[in-house]
This record gives sequence, structure tokens and C-alpha cells, in this order.
Amino acid sequence: MILLEYNPENLSVISEIIRSKLTYDLLPRKWFTRNMMNPTFGHCHNAAGCLYKIFGHENVHMYRALDDEGIWHWWVIDKENKLIDLTSEQYTSQGRNPPYAEGQKASMLGFEYKKRVLRLFERVMTEYENRINNRPALWS
Repeated sequence: MILLEYNPENLSVISEIIRSKLTYDLLPRKWFTRNMMNPTFGHCHNAAGCLYKIFGHENVHMYRALDDEGIWHWWVIDKENKLIDLTSEQYTSQGRNPPYAEGQKASMLGFEYKKRVLRLFERVMTEYENRINNRPALWS
């Protein structure tokens, strides 16, 4: 299911909103401390899952790979093979490279991970709707 047409303008707007909504409450507890020093750390599944829910499997696919610390990293690749990683800064800000070369197509995780993606999705779509209707967001 596609909620928004996949095009550069919508991707840019949605990506900006997703990044602005990656809040502490969306993290698994085990990532709290590391996220304080590295604000995008722990949010890759949330960001990738939200892009997937908004633009649909017809346009983007989720990928993941283990990084150099044995932690899963998530991103999406679009139908034209463009890699989109809204949380790459968790690596680049530390002088590290994301593990794209080892990437494998994957499905969204379930349980608490899916609940966090859905929470982010609701916040992103509310902000998007407010923007297109020129209304201020009620919460951020």
C-alpha cells in the first residue's frame, strides 16, 4: 500500500519530518545511553520502517546488515536502486562507514519494534498533513 506518491519532493519532505521526529521515546531501552552521545543511533529501523510504510513496497525495500560492532543497521533502497539512509550520521559522525556492502533485503521487525515504527509513522503523517494544510503542528 502506498500512502504518498514516491517522488523527490515527497521523499525530501518526509525525510526531513522523519529526522525531526526521531525522539528518545522511540528507542529500545538498551540504546538510551549511546543515543545521548549520538542522536541518530538506534533509530535506523524506525526511520527505514517509516519510509517503507509511507512509500510502499512498490517503491522502497528495507535492507539491513551487521555493522563492525555486531549491531544491525537498517536503510531502504528505492526502485531505481538509490540507497536512502536517514540515520547514516550515526556512523559518519564517528568516522565509520555504514555496512551497506553486506546488506540484505529484510522485512520490518515485529512486536515492540513495529510499535515504535507505527508511533513514528503517526507523528510523521500528522506533521505532513499539517504542513500541506498550512496548520501548525500540535506537538513535536
